[in-house]
Amino acid sequence: METIWNRIETWLAINAPEILDSLQPGATDQAINKAEAFLESKLPEDVKASYRLHNGQSEPEHGLINAWEFLSLERIMDEWQIWKDLLDAGEFDGTKSVPVGSIQSDWWNQNWIPLTYSGSGDHHCLDLDPAPGGQVGQIIIMWHDWEHREVIANSFKDWLGQFATDLESGKYIFAKEDGGLIAVNE
Repeated sequence: METIWNRIETWLAINAPEILDSLQPGATDQAINKAEAFLESKLPEDVKASYRLHNGQSEPEHGLINAWEFLSLERIMDEWQIWKDLLDAGEFDGTKSVPVGSIQSDWWNQNWIPLTYSGSGDHHCLDLDPAPGGQVGQIIIMWHDWEHREVIANSFKDWLGQFATDLESGKYIFAKEDGGLIAVNE
């Protein structure tokens, strides 16, 4: 994870120092354990290794991935709790998603751990409860108001590594007016 984050940091230092400055220092093992207890889930080792290096963004003005906030452990717990409260209140009873890939057809699943936040309820999630054929720890995209769910990476490490590669190959630009780093084709 350190190599991947070094690549991201190097690109950000040249192209988007505002975003680099918003990355928080790493979380302690105590903070990671607290998050795992709160989420009632064990995080994969690659996720913990990443959060030991950078505990998300601190009140970002500009988002890291497609202008979406990279959530700190505290913000992960906040966003997860919002969805858990809706689930417990029965808001999703009878409502299914349309998954692409090996994802449960739930509208939201308490084992989907938000990693990013779009500002309007959408997330990249760590999927700890995949459908048959999926991988525990795969990364999915989840929209709050659209039934489409899609596997976008087999693991957190693959997802973050692909993001670093995309930065280096010119697939992202810093667009202050659009809220942060955005894919060139957007």
